[in-house]
Amino acid sequence: MTRTAVNWAAEGTRENSALRTLRRDFGGGIIEPGGAEYESARHSRLASETDSPAYVLRPRNAGDVRAGVRFAARAGLELSVRGGGHGFPRFGTNDGGVVIDLSGLANVEITGKERHRVRIGGGATWGQVAAVLGPHGLAISSGDTKSVGVGGLTLSGGVGWKVRKYGLALDSVAAAEVITASGEAVRASAAENQELFWAIRGGGGNFGIVTAFEFTAHPTSDVFFGKIAFPAAEAASVLRGWADYLRVAPVELTSTVEFANPFAGSGAPVEVHVAFDGDDPGAAARAIGPVRRLGTVIGDDVALVPMRTRSPTARPCHPASSSSRGARSPAASRCRRSLRSWSGHGPWSAGRSSASAASAVRYPRWPATPPPTPIVRRS
Repeated sequence: MTRTAVNWAAEGTRENSALRTLRRDFGGGIIEPGGAEYESARHSRLASETDSPAYVLRPRNAGDVRAGVRFAARAGLELSVRGGGHGFPRFGTNDGGVVIDLSGLANVEITGKERHRVRIGGGATWGQVAAVLGPHGLAISSGDTKSVGVGGLTLSGGVGWKVRKYGLALDSVAAAEVITASGEAVRASAAENQELFWAIRGGGGNFGIVTAFEFTAHPTSDVFFGKIAFPAAEAASVLRGWADYLRVAPVELTSTVEFANPFAGSGAPVEVHVAFDGDDPGAAARAIGPVRRLGTVIGDDVALVPMRTRSPTARPCHPASSSSRGARSPAASRCRRSLRSWSGHGPWSAGRSSASAASAVRYPRWPATPPPTPIVRRS
């Protein structure tokens, strides 16, 4: 028997042993090639259709996530973590490895009404969060597309429509429940595991799998939201004026600019999206007025809308994303096809996720030395 054959046999034995332990300890779904759910489970929302993980695990609780991490480490398999599955660079899937799909950990619960404390499962989407918080007059400044996952966006930053007033999504995180590379469950906050708490707020999925977040939400009213369009010929002056004004604009006003819409053909207009945190028409007019005076307005649909998800269905991706991240990729092609039927804007269906998943890197050895470490991706 050759050395290569011996190695393959050893790896197969190790994987089989680890799989037996997984089937004993794992209470969720284990999806393998050939299974009824495999075709829909093997790739994430925007990933290539050629991805073929060996196992897709759908945990029901944090204990299942621990079992999944330990299985990947013991079997020596690459490990990807899927939250909302919105990342373009295939963070939520792989070839021949293990995918932990957190979609079953999507509970959203208001745990402290006086402090506006909210517990959110690591597999929830921002649309699910808005649906729960909206009836209570609460919100979290987060992503701008409701199908984006809470985990991937928050761990990498999270720019939302109230970012100038309330900061990034990660600025509202009070605590997190994390499964480390060694399969241990720990809690990170300002009082517990402070270094880990510091690291996960911006470090992406590089420090563990967050099975639940604790956020501090803020009271919200309806908001003024929409886009103001200017001719393409005025792009330079509009952009300069927009940048200058946003440096001194009221913090209640958050704004983004689109000036390369590939679906509008040549001469695409400059579109300035605005969100004003408040339902006072006078205050909104004063804040948005300088934007309207940046050039020749050829379109203006700014209106008072609910902050919670009562807007049209969110588009799954953004035209700028499809053009800037590889327009020839299958993911970009699907993005373009889906956008042909998309229409309408709203606080939860208006644009791109500004923060994607963390880069594919190895778990650090924290807080204890783990068994052989899988490569981890977070979406």
